Amino acid sequence: MVFAGAAEATRELGRQVMKGNHSYSIQRMYPRYRKRAAIRHGGEDKLEKKLMAVSEKMLKNGIKMLKFEVGSPRSAHEVFLWRGRDKAGQPIQAYLEWLVFVPTRTEYRVIDRETGVARRLETKGFQVAVAKKGTSEWYFLDGSNLTIPELRSFFPGLPEDKALLGLPPVGGGELKN
Repeated sequence: MVFAGAAEATRELGRQVMKGNHSYSIQRMYPRYRKRAAIRHGGEDKLEKKLMAVSEKMLKNGIKMLKFEVGSPRSAHEVFLWRGRDKAGQPIQAYLEWLVFVPTRTEYRVIDRETGVARRLETKGFQVAVAKKGTSEWYFLDGSNLTIPELRSFFPGLPEDKALLGLPPVGGGELKN
């Protein structure tokens, strides 16, 4: 159920971006990541302007998203450890969120400025989908530029062994007709 919810939420993210609703991806950005990014960029407004400018720049440069496909998630982790005490004063701890790595494949059309010829490119990456347990409200971090140390700065309890993380492969290239 966790995998299915994360995959469907990621599909919806892709559908919204394909329709040109780029503000949806900003609204669904993982809140702790968004807060940190806003500080780096001088505030929420400046962050939002910068992110919206990316899609405008893509259009201006002749880049159009043609497809956004979601693969089957292969790993999930319990994250965001909460510590407290029960009514008897005994220490308790619980993981409050699910983190799921959702593989994605995106296809773009790029117009070569010099020749005017359209080329098709694909990127393979992933979204880091995060939801509070018991909810269907998924938030995202784009895995394409996310480093493992940055990921661990939000979720320090993730496995140290990279193989146990279950990160989907990242890459891409030009597609031939």
